[in-house]
Amino acid sequence: MARDGRRKSPVDVRIIVEGAADAETISKVIQRMALGGEYNITVTSIIPTTHAHIARRTAEGADLVLIATDADKPGRKLAKKFQEELRGVVGRVERVKMPIGHDVEHVDLEIVEKELRSALVRAGLKSLRDIKELREEIKELQEEIEEKEELIEELEEKESELEELRERLKEIEKEKALLEEERDRLLDEVERLRDRLEELEEELESADHLRIMDLESVCEEAELSPEDVEPEVLEELGEELEIPIVVGSTRIAAPSREDAVRVLKIYKLARKVVDGEGEEENETTPGDPEV
Repeated sequence: MARDGRRKSPVDVRIIVEGAADAETISKVIQRMALGGEYNITVTSIIPTTHAHIARRTAEGADLVLIATDADKPGRKLAKKFQEELRGVVGRVERVKMPIGHDVEHVDLEIVEKELRSALVRAGLKSLRDIKELREEIKELQEEIEEKEELIEELEEKESELEELRERLKEIEKEKALLEEERDRLLDEVERLRDRLEELEEELESADHLRIMDLESVCEEAELSPEDVEPEVLEELGEELEIPIVVGSTRIAAPSREDAVRVLKIYKLARKVVDGEGEEENETTPGDPEV
C-alpha cells in the first residue's frame, strides 16, 4: 500500500516460453500462486516463441520479463539470446528453468513453481512473508558451497598428483636426453665401423691375389712359434720387403708359401738380433734368406 492509502499499480510481468505446451504449464502454475496478493504483480501475457524479434515486440514496455526455457544447453543459449535482445527494452529480465523432457500431463508443477518464485526473488519482488523460504534457499546454497569446497579440495589433491607427474615427466625427459646422446654415440660408432669395413673390403680386393694359409703350419716350417708372431710388425716387415702379407689369429696370407716362410724367417732373425742372440748365427745357413 502507498503512504496515502492507495494501492500501488501491479507490476507488469510477461513470460516468454518455447512453445504452447510450456505456455499451458506456466498458466497452470500461475493459477496455483497468489501473485497479486503475494507479490503485487500481474502476468499480462504468456508468449510462446523462439524468435527474438517476436519476443522483443510482445515484451516491450514490461516491468519484468521471465524467460522460461529448458534447463539444458539449448535452453540456456535461447535464454541468453532473448536477454541480449530485450536489454534496454524492458525493466528487468530473469530466467525460469523448465524441467527437461517434460510434458503437460506429467510435469512437476511444484518444480516449475519453485523456479518461478526464485526468478521473482531475483527480481526483488518477494515480500517479507517469504523470508523463511529465502533462508531455506540460503541454507541450500551454503550446502552447495560446502560441496563445491570439497570439490576444490579434491581438485587441489589432483593438482598435487599432477605436479608429481610433471616432475616424473622431467626425469623421463632427462633420461630421454641421455638415451639420445647414447644413440648418437652408437650411430657414430656404427658409421666408424662402416668406414673400417669399407677399408677392409678395399684391402681384401687388393689382396685377392694373396694365398691364405694356416699360420701354425707356416710358422712350423719357419721354425717359429705362432705365439711369437706380432702381426703388425710382420706386416710392416712385409711392406719393407715389398711382399704383401696379412696376419690373422689362425691364418696368414701372402703371394706364396715361400714368401710367407721367407718373411717369417727374417722376422725370426730380426727378433734374435734384437734379443742379443744374433752373435750365435754369424754364418748364414743354406736356404736362409739374407737380411
